[in-house]
Amino acid sequence: MVYQSHFLYRLKIIFIFILVKLKFVDFLLPKRWRDQFPSGWNNHMFWIAFKSGGRKVFFEYYCKLDRPQSYQPKIIVSPEYQLTEQEIKGFYQNGFLPAFDVLSSQEAEAVRQHLVELVQMESQVYSYTRGDYKFAAQKDKKNTNIQLLNETERYFYNKLNAWDRHLEDSILLNLFKSPAITERCAQLLAPELVLWRTNFFDTPPFSNGSTWHQSSTFFALDMKESILQPPNVRELFVLTCWIALTDAPKERSCMMFIPGSNREIYPTITATGDSDKAERIYGKYGERLDDEVNLKQVKYAEAKAGQCIIFCERVVHGSTKNITDRHRWSVVGRVVGKNTGIYSKRMRKEGLNMKVYDVENIKLDCWKPCPIR
Repeated sequence: MVYQSHFLYRLKIIFIFILVKLKFVDFLLPKRWRDQFPSGWNNHMFWIAFKSGGRKVFFEYYCKLDRPQSYQPKIIVSPEYQLTEQEIKGFYQNGFLPAFDVLSSQEAEAVRQHLVELVQMESQVYSYTRGDYKFAAQKDKKNTNIQLLNETERYFYNKLNAWDRHLEDSILLNLFKSPAITERCAQLLAPELVLWRTNFFDTPPFSNGSTWHQSSTFFALDMKESILQPPNVRELFVLTCWIALTDAPKERSCMMFIPGSNREIYPTITATGDSDKAERIYGKYGERLDDEVNLKQVKYAEAKAGQCIIFCERVVHGSTKNITDRHRWSVVGRVVGKNTGIYSKRMRKEGLNMKVYDVENIKLDCWKPCPIR
């Protein structure tokens, strides 16, 4: 039996599917309607939403990852950074390269202290007080006083304040120019590399780690179209370089991966009103990944301070709980080849909407891609 709510949802999906596919009728519709349509969904994403009655939805762009014809590196580099075919094959099988040294523990601590001080200051890349973005729930859209933000808004302000600080800080930018990182990424991805996103993470003592999640084209933020526009979504086109700035053993929120889950993107079981918000993986929406993901085959990737783990964003990943009395700090850089488009024309013109965080019209005027190799 089909519940009425599911029946009505399916009718809505059919209606939206037709309008999205019939692009020539766009100009007949009000802009506020068009802005709500998931124009970036492919047919499989529509089908799963329809079939499940809205219980399963893709928050990331659905695609599969093809295995390369050869596991030979894309480029030959200095022997100290050269990956073997077996190591590259292991990367495709597991979704990540094991930890390797980038900084000494003393250097990692110096970077951590520097970044802690940096994020205490407001970002000049995405400045709230300058009016670079707003929160959807705000009654006074002209308010730019950080002190007037509520608890939820302040939480997302802090998250956005840690984004892309490499664009104003040479220490952070140069960290991801390290040959230990760029030469490995080049062998997996492409000879010419671009850093397009950085972020900084603090996992406090006695707190949960990040829940299981995966990404592909970073569709989940805007939920209308993808941030990344690669030539071929079935090939590897983005890498995440995760650097531990403190020791990250299993008991202190180390990274964890589900080997083989990088082969395709899974739908999300959407959140219900009474679900635990702390367990949701996409802000106010997604609750958990589909049951098809085998979460029992976990590989834990412990790291020492100063070590880096390179992984494919498609692999289902998260981090363990921090059950110690010490913070766990890390910094992340995301890298693409120069032929991958970043941010659509609409995003660059109108700003990026982060619907999962209720943040609107993030201006990208100060953002730029940074060649690192």
